[in-house]
Amino acid sequence: MNTPDSSSGISGLLWGLVRPLSLCCGLSAYFAWKVFYALYLSPLRNVPGSFWTRISYLPMFYHDIRGTEPEFMNYHANKYGSVFVMEPKKIAVCDPEDCLIVLGSHSFLKDHHYSNVEFIEPNMFLTRDPELNKQRRRQVGPVLSLSSLKRMEPQILEAGPKQLCDKWDRDIQNAAGSQGVARVCYHSDFTLMTFDVISSLGFGQSHRSLTTGDKKIVNWVNRTFTLIFLQAVLPIVKTRLFKSIFAKSLYNDVDEFIALGTRAISDRKQLLSTLSSDEGKPKDMLQSFIDAEDPESKIRMTSEQVSAETIISLLAGSDTSSNTLSWTIHLLLMHPEYYQRAVSEVRQVFDRDHLIVYSEAKINLPFLDACIYESMRLMPVSSNLARCMPRGGVVLGGYFIPENHTCSVSINAANRNSRVWKNPMKYLPERFIKDDAKKRMVLTFSAGVRVCPGRNLALMEIFTTLANLLNRYDLKLPEDSLFTPEKIDKNGNPVLMPYRTAATCVPKFPERDCVVLISKRK
Repeated sequence: MNTPDSSSGISGLLWGLVRPLSLCCGLSAYFAWKVFYALYLSPLRNVPGSFWTRISYLPMFYHDIRGTEPEFMNYHANKYGSVFVMEPKKIAVCDPEDCLIVLGSHSFLKDHHYSNVEFIEPNMFLTRDPELNKQRRRQVGPVLSLSSLKRMEPQILEAGPKQLCDKWDRDIQNAAGSQGVARVCYHSDFTLMTFDVISSLGFGQSHRSLTTGDKKIVNWVNRTFTLIFLQAVLPIVKTRLFKSIFAKSLYNDVDEFIALGTRAISDRKQLLSTLSSDEGKPKDMLQSFIDAEDPESKIRMTSEQVSAETIISLLAGSDTSSNTLSWTIHLLLMHPEYYQRAVSEVRQVFDRDHLIVYSEAKINLPFLDACIYESMRLMPVSSNLARCMPRGGVVLGGYFIPENHTCSVSINAANRNSRVWKNPMKYLPERFIKDDAKKRMVLTFSAGVRVCPGRNLALMEIFTTLANLLNRYDLKLPEDSLFTPEKIDKNGNPVLMPYRTAATCVPKFPERDCVVLISKRK
């Protein structure tokens, strides 16, 4: 006969065996349902893609966190085609023509990840509201036009190419016993330089981080980028516990950065109150943002909105320009024949000490222009652009995608699509010479209604910087470089330095791989 205690013990033992079994059965049933739905019921069941991306968000999340999503997109595009399943309710779009359809209409709203970012005022980049985006573009669009930037070009050149050349001259002079050769990390220099350019225009302040070596504000920029990325993909970082314990220093740095923008606007408005006429107004982006008016509604931006747009311009403008410069230098050094051709083109036109302006570069340097576009095609600094399907759904790549699903425009895969680009993995600047139609197929600056408003400023920085560097300096890879033209992959192309992707595609080990020996042009 069982005693009460023994009966209770047996029941507990049985319950201990049943509970894990029930849990396993429940999980198995759930997994079976996910598989059955993905293969037989899902609206995406006929769209090609891997088994795991059909049933789970984890594969894409894993690559997002690791910063390897371009490799994920390119691998699956090569295996499954220009449209494939990348998440249970999300497809990837990798054909430039389909990408232009998605990017060409406000009916494809931005994905909800953009609205996850809460620490900054709604702005042109992060807003999902088409009307706000349209209004803000009407307000700031003229500010970033070529005619407007032409008036700001003296400041761009002073904080950009001229400051960088002065720094490199000092590096060469201070390189004792090196026979006029200095070793520099060009990625670090480009990062500080492009920050200084946008800072001068957007904050009305000459920080000259490149000259002083002060990286405090640049670190704030990087931390703000990190917070935007984390809030977009991991909403848990917005919780009070995370803010107060795990990411307190991160949020503090971002708060200081935002306060910097707020002070800049306050200082500018105080300056304006002392002026008797508009003639004394500074000619920079900050002033243009303050004065900007929507021609339709006659609405101007508030101080908070001006601060948000200025900060976003600094974030997007400095990082994308500096990384494009770094990739262009790296690709030219990996292809010596193109480096020599670009150098010869510049030096046949300009004296060594001439400060080349944008209009001169555009007119006289078509091959360098082609090299820049080919760099932006092969190594785009932007990554995926997530969008929601419009009401009623849409056909992309021959597949109907319903309205309650999303897509991701893969800039990297579209720029390497073999249907559009011959030898897509090969660096071939010639493809862009006298071919503006090809340039429009490069989606690095996005396209359509959401095209990057700062693309003219970025190209002005990139073009003038490269033209002046190639004109004044000889560049050479150091002997300890891990990546050289002789180190090639199975397709015969030079192996490029590794990179990681969060908001932008950046060299993974810049202090190791973005090093070059510089000397003055003879």
